[in-house]
Amino acid sequence: MSHEYNDDAACENRFGTACKRRWKRVRKVYYRRPCNDLVASFLLTPAFSLPTPHPSPLTPYNMPVSLDCIVCSVRQSLEAVRFATEDESLHADVMKQVLDVARSDGFSLIPPLVSQKIHHIVQKVTGNSDPYAVGKHEANCLMLSVQDSLRERIRQSDEPLHFATKLAIAGNSIDYAMRGDWTQDLILDTIEAALQQPINGCVDSFVGAIKEAEQILYLLDNSGEIVCDQLLMEEIKRFRGDVPLVAVVHEGAILNDATLHDARQIGLTQTVPVIDNGNDAPGTILEQCSHGFMEVFARSDMIISKGLANFETLIEYDAARLPQTVCYLFRAKCSFIARYAGVGLGDLVVRVVKRETAGSVC
Repeated sequence: MSHEYNDDAACENRFGTACKRRWKRVRKVYYRRPCNDLVASFLLTPAFSLPTPHPSPLTPYNMPVSLDCIVCSVRQSLEAVRFATEDESLHADVMKQVLDVARSDGFSLIPPLVSQKIHHIVQKVTGNSDPYAVGKHEANCLMLSVQDSLRERIRQSDEPLHFATKLAIAGNSIDYAMRGDWTQDLILDTIEAALQQPINGCVDSFVGAIKEAEQILYLLDNSGEIVCDQLLMEEIKRFRGDVPLVAVVHEGAILNDATLHDARQIGLTQTVPVIDNGNDAPGTILEQCSHGFMEVFARSDMIISKGLANFETLIEYDAARLPQTVCYLFRAKCSFIARYAGVGLGDLVVRVVKRETAGSVC
C-alpha cells in the first residue's frame, strides 16, 4: 500500500539536508543490527553482579524490572545516537556511558527513569537536544495529511466516541522506543491494521467515566499519535462540552514523545488548553513534575493516561496519590508489559481504575 504524502522539502528546510540524509540512512541501514548480544555479554561478565535496590519513590514495587527492559534501553540509546550524529567515535563514547548506567541503575530504577538518563547522555555527548526531531516532524505531518479522512470515519461510525477511542489507541503504535525504522507507509498500514482489532477492555466504562468527570487531564504520549488524540478530544468535547479538558505534553525532548512544539504544529493548542509537565522523562514521574502541572493534576478527578510509559510510571504510585479515576489507553507493544497487564501482545487496551475500587480494574 502506498501513500502520496511527501514532506522531504519541508524537512530539509527545517533540519537541513545532512540531518535528513542521516535519518534515512540510520532508519534503513542500522535498525536491524542487533545489540542484544553485546548487552548480554557485558551484563553477564564475571565481574558483574546485581546491585542492591535502594529505597526510592522511583524504585519499582508494582511492576518488576525485566532483563528485556535493560536490553531495550540500550538499543534505544544506540538508535538515538545514530540519529543524532554520524560520528562513530561519539557512538562509542555514548555506548560506554550507557552500559555503565545499565549496570548501575538498570535493576534498581524504573525503566522510564533509566531511559531518561541514557538519553541525557546522548544529548550531552552529541550536542543534539532532539535526535528524533525529523521523525517527529514527519509523523505529525503525515497524520495531519489524513486527519480529515479519519475525522470523517469517526463521524460516520455508529458510535463515534468508541471509534475515536480505538483510533487513539491504534495511534499509540507510533513509538520510536519500540522500533526505529518507521516509514510513512508503515505508520499508516500499522494503524489501519490495528483498527481492525477488537479492544481489550470495556470502552463503556471509559465513556461512563467521562460522563461522571468534573475535570479531565489527558496525558499525551508520542508525536504523530497526538493527531489521533486530538480527534478523541474533539469527540469528548462533543460528548461532554461542559467538562474542562487539559492536555499534557513533555517540557523537554525524549524519544519521539510530544512537546509543546508538536502540539502547536498539529493545532492542538487551538482545540484544548495544553500544558507541559515540567520534565523530560518518559511517562509521568510525579517527583520530577513542575508545581504548575501538579496543581492541575490535583484538581483533576479523571486522568486519561496514553501509552506504555504513562502506564509504567503511574502504576507505581499508591492510589491515594492519583485522581479518583485513571483510564489507561495503550497498545501492548511490549511482551513484558503485555504479560504484566494480562493482555495479548499487540492488543488495544482500555483499563479504568477507580480509587474506591483500588487494585481492581474494569
